[in-house]
Amino acid sequence: MASLPNRESPLSSSSTAYQFGCHELSFTATEAGDPGNPLPIRVDYRSPSGALISVRGFANAEGNVFARCYVPEIGTWRWECKNKDGRCINVGEFTAIESNLPGKLRISDNDARQFRYHSDKPYLHFGYNCSLLLSNPARQWKNAIDQAAQAGFTKIQVLLGDKLGSAASLFAAGRKLLNLSFWDEVDKRLTYALVRYPHIQFQITPLSNDLEELLRYGEGDPITYLALRYAQERFSALPNIHWALTDGLLDTTQDEGSQKNTKELLATLKRMGSDMVDADPWNTLITNIACRFSLAPCVEQNWNYYVSISDIGQVTGKSILSHRVLASKPVVLDHDRSEWANKPNHARYYFRRLFWGVLLSGGHPSYEGLNANILDDRPSNGVSGYYDACNTGALRMGAHDILHIRNFFQETEISLENWIPDDSIGGNNPLLVKVAKSSTETECIAYIANPDAFGGHSPEGFDGVHTDQFSSESQTFTTFTLELPFSSGKAKWFCPRTGEWRGEAEITRNSTTLLTPEPSDWIVWVKRD
Repeated sequence: MASLPNRESPLSSSSTAYQFGCHELSFTATEAGDPGNPLPIRVDYRSPSGALISVRGFANAEGNVFARCYVPEIGTWRWECKNKDGRCINVGEFTAIESNLPGKLRISDNDARQFRYHSDKPYLHFGYNCSLLLSNPARQWKNAIDQAAQAGFTKIQVLLGDKLGSAASLFAAGRKLLNLSFWDEVDKRLTYALVRYPHIQFQITPLSNDLEELLRYGEGDPITYLALRYAQERFSALPNIHWALTDGLLDTTQDEGSQKNTKELLATLKRMGSDMVDADPWNTLITNIACRFSLAPCVEQNWNYYVSISDIGQVTGKSILSHRVLASKPVVLDHDRSEWANKPNHARYYFRRLFWGVLLSGGHPSYEGLNANILDDRPSNGVSGYYDACNTGALRMGAHDILHIRNFFQETEISLENWIPDDSIGGNNPLLVKVAKSSTETECIAYIANPDAFGGHSPEGFDGVHTDQFSSESQTFTTFTLELPFSSGKAKWFCPRTGEWRGEAEITRNSTTLLTPEPSDWIVWVKRD
């Protein structure tokens, strides 16, 4: 069941707006003039602090024109609207008041490797790959959004287009115009989610991973440039939006001579990222998703706010740790295994293990269920609600433990900011014990995976031995030793399968051997007295 809209609406058009929401102005086609221009007007906003912010108003399929303003400040906002000739059309103001809204996603001021909402609320990243959610033919989009919220996801990865690898639906009349009916439908879905679930972010790939269209942008093609600019003017002011330029198109493991268009695509990404930063007054986050097993490109670029990678079998967080060395930025695992391709034998255990392994490696996990890159009638493909897919047997509850993980961090009030991955505390075998400690060395979290198989594990590409792919939870108790950075404290047991706390024990020495309360996997939270 969908939740009720937030009383503090994140999308307003009246004389009152809420901080960390979006305010929208509307104009008739007659007022805007310039019919046929998808960006026909300019609106200058004066924030309460005096900053001047300029945006373009965007037309919809009915010819009406709107302008959007993200609202980070409380107080009186004033605006002036001008046509293409610079003539004033209208002026006005609105008042922004305090709210409980989360706002846009930001890099944390406290830790450059973590995220926070603009309101300073903590953000725990759980990505959900639902690529064609914005595709016009995807009819189950409401169920997909509603059930993503119910399952605890905080980010949904989507393409801006009807088909993976094709941006054709963005255009009309042989690529001479924008297909505004398509854009209107996308807008309806994004604002539906924003009003009901303002905490869920959408990571949008704006040209649908269309290599030809991207290269046209690099060549200065005006209609491609217009499509990207229109996407920013229409969506960047929405608090639930950020961007991923491409998804796995640039393979840094190959040299420029062996991969077609490598040099051109890399130059395009750098230009595209820089252009998007220059055109966006709202500081919307931008990334680029790396090819599987490839080091992320453009990590050093200022427009690349966080590192997004693809890999497989990352229960140990090895790839996360290797990318953390490259830059002091968040590292997001946007693709690993999924329940539809390279699927593990025991989905729920595998993904629970993956989520904890990535988090305690200082990264940000994601989940992939159905093959949402294809829309057809097969049960493993398409856009569907997560729970609907589980109920039909297409999925095997791989994301069911996200809510328990979120509860753990809410109840312990741990944000993971400035926490340090340290597998040496658990014996340097992250397949068995995965550990992170607080920067003050007063707390540790250990995930005891207790798999029934782990010997010979070596996940290097598709050719390695991936024991995590077929291993299940061991049905025996397990002992493990923690070499703690303190000698006295308390250990509390958390069951990651049920979300229940299961007792505690006193810590009286640095080197502490513990026995799990029951078989299967466990979390132990150790805190110094």
